[in-house]
Amino acid sequence: MEIRINGVAAVLKKGTSFEYVSENNLFSGSDSYTLSISLPLRGCRTNTEIFGRINRADVIAGKVIFDCEIRHRDFYKAGSVTITEITETEVKVQFLEGRSEQNFDKTFDDVYINELELGTGADADDSTPAKAWSPADNGMRCVALPWVNDSSGNIQNLAQYEATTKTYKWHTECKGRSWQPYLIYIAKKICDAVGYSCDFSQWEADERYKYLLICNALPYAWDMPEFARALPHWTVDEFFEKLGLFLGGEFSINHRGKSVTFAFTENTLAALPPVELTDIIDEHNVDVSVEDSRCEYAGAQNLVYKKCDHDMWKYYSCDWFIKDWKNRALKYDTLTELISSNKKLSNGEGAWGRKSNADKVLYAADVDAYFIVRSLYKTLVEEREGWAPNIYSYKMELRPLNMFGGSIADESDDAQETEIEFIPPRIDETEDKYGRLLFMSLAGYDEPNAEDTFLDRGAEAYKKKVDETLYQPYAAQALIAGEAQEKAEYYDCIYIAWWDGAGVPMNGQLPHPYAEDIEVKSDWSGYQNLHFSLRIKDRFTRPGTNYSKIDTQQKTTFKFLADSIPDPKAVFFIRGKKYLCEKLTATFTEEGMSQLIKGVFWPIKD
Repeated sequence: MEIRINGVAAVLKKGTSFEYVSENNLFSGSDSYTLSISLPLRGCRTNTEIFGRINRADVIAGKVIFDCEIRHRDFYKAGSVTITEITETEVKVQFLEGRSEQNFDKTFDDVYINELELGTGADADDSTPAKAWSPADNGMRCVALPWVNDSSGNIQNLAQYEATTKTYKWHTECKGRSWQPYLIYIAKKICDAVGYSCDFSQWEADERYKYLLICNALPYAWDMPEFARALPHWTVDEFFEKLGLFLGGEFSINHRGKSVTFAFTENTLAALPPVELTDIIDEHNVDVSVEDSRCEYAGAQNLVYKKCDHDMWKYYSCDWFIKDWKNRALKYDTLTELISSNKKLSNGEGAWGRKSNADKVLYAADVDAYFIVRSLYKTLVEEREGWAPNIYSYKMELRPLNMFGGSIADESDDAQETEIEFIPPRIDETEDKYGRLLFMSLAGYDEPNAEDTFLDRGAEAYKKKVDETLYQPYAAQALIAGEAQEKAEYYDCIYIAWWDGAGVPMNGQLPHPYAEDIEVKSDWSGYQNLHFSLRIKDRFTRPGTNYSKIDTQQKTTFKFLADSIPDPKAVFFIRGKKYLCEKLTATFTEEGMSQLIKGVFWPIKD
């Protein structure tokens, strides 16, 4: 066996041995690593040249991470070794490979995405709504779709429709644009900002993910056009870790090569051939646990979106309500049948009464979705005198339910949950002339009071505070306001929707990105079923989270003979049954790898 550290073949301690652990990162988030490896220093010139004289009391180890390669016949791994212990005579190191190495490295610990230079929107003088809403016209960088500031009610990027020319123009109240960047563009810009190359070809090739739009934006009047300012205060590592969970894939960060690559989990697993183990030994020493073993497998965890405060979230995620009402649901084979059978409810006709379908939960099997009838507003049709009640017409919506409910693998009260922090935003009805629009609610950000900042730069109060007679320009105001301790966090998560530029209405209403893949038309004349989905549950699971189902009550240990360590993410066939591997452990000595390998496995459910 040969261990090369910084390109030099290190000398192992006589009689040394160590365990090499290869983990399935769907269980632990780690890849391969070793337990402690002992390397002599006293009297060993080679190792002293590698590490320096770090075993002397007057020398401080200036470096604790070194490049490393382990070779033995067909076995080869490249990663890092980190120093774990130093004595007078030797140094102990641990080898880390893949995600284990990535988890250990702290390169991006103090690098926050909302403090990077990630660019701004392109607000050209000749910008028109058609151009601003088209991803192609903006180089797949960003768009400027209308959105409602939920705290003020103002519509940003407001446009109006000219029926004669069948075109949109900017409203006179719209002085400038507030831009929303594409998710893949921001991911690439983050890599560029930290000096890393990236390969997101798998992501870019799938238009369901290529057109994912970051809805986080700040009002134009705030004069903060930088994309980064609307992002949460996450480190670069946090961003890619959370993004990998959302996309159903894995970002691999290579700090030595300064590169970031992405692959969908389902593509990675599909490319692995199954492994059949034949040389099983000690078959009577199989450790089977029938108790709750707290399995950490990603496919056995409840996957949920982080809870939001916006008004639509009770409709977006309501597992409890579906569980209570689904047995009483009125069921239809198709959504088309459901709509046509209940269309009279669209204006409130027959919507009240014990036998009304408006008081029921409705289910369409072809889209696997539940619906309720939701009242939006009423209009006075006839005002009557005396005791006679006034006559109203109602605007009713057929609202999908629990579209973003969790993927529930364990319904116990203490079940573990993994939260996705890339979240569908609120898309809701506005006035008839605008239709449905994107609503954004800014989080409680930590800017000082407005009079102490330059958010409200034209205020007379601020002018008086700065100087009794002179109005200070922007740069002077910024200087006087003082240095901020950290960038304000206007959003604590990232809101994601889908927009390919093809959904601009031609009836005078405004466009909006899509959060749900089912959208019933406002007049109940039909629906559109988009070819993307942010749903994470049941039949229409997002690509990348289609994990094997395992029996979490049985944790089995097998020992077997092999000349190499199989990939633990593969499906294993053992004595006619399929298993998923959690980890494999092999022993190495100076002579190389032992053929005896121990594995921890879980039975796959058919």
